[in-house]
Amino acid sequence: MPSATTRATLSRQWELLRQLPSRSPGITSAEMVARLQDAGFSISKRSIERDLNELSLIFPLERNDKSIPYGWHWAATAYGDMRQQAVQRFRQLRTPDNAADGLRDVDLQACLLSEALQPVETDRIELQLWISDNLARQVRDAPLAADMQFTQLERGQRLRAVVSNSWQLRWWLLSQGDSLIVEQPLALRQQIADTLSNAAAQYSD
Repeated sequence: MPSATTRATLSRQWELLRQLPSRSPGITSAEMVARLQDAGFSISKRSIERDLNELSLIFPLERNDKSIPYGWHWAATAYGDMRQQAVQRFRQLRTPDNAADGLRDVDLQACLLSEALQPVETDRIELQLWISDNLARQVRDAPLAADMQFTQLERGQRLRAVVSNSWQLRWWLLSQGDSLIVEQPLALRQQIADTLSNAAAQYSD
C-alpha cells in the first residue's frame, strides 16, 4: 500500500477541499490550480479535474454546468450546521488574547469523527480494521467509538467498533495511509482500496 505518495495526494486533496467555496458559481479548475500552487502544490489542471471528480464520489460536491468553464463548490446541504462551517473555515480563525478556558482540551480528530458534525442521520456499520501499533496508541487516546475492541496480532492490532458510516470516517481512513487496512465491511474496504489505487495510479507515469 502506498505511503509517502498517498499522503502527498491526501494533503493536496485536503487543501483542495478547503479552497472550495460554499455556493455557486464555484471555482474553476484553472483557478484552483493557481490557489494550490500558491499553497505550495505543483499540480496540473487535468490532475485537479481528476481530484474533483474523485472527491465528488465521497464528499457532497457539485459542479456548476450552467456556464463554461465549469465551477465546483460544496453542495447547498453540505454545511447546514454552523459547527461544520466553523470546522471548514478554521484556517481563518485567530485565537484572541483572552482565549476562553478549556479550548486546549478540544480534540479535533475526535470532533471530526463524532456524530456532532453529521448534517443528517447516517447508518451505523461494524468496522473492522488492521492498524499499526503506533496508530492503535493514537486511537486509544482519541476513540472512534465507545465500544472499541482491540486484538493484539503478531504485527499490529485488529480494531472492531460500531461507527457512523460518514464522510468524516472515510476521510480519516484515507488519511492514515499504510497505517491501517479496512477489513470489514467489504463495501467500504473496496471503496477505500479504489480511491487509494486511483490516487497511486496518478504517480505511475
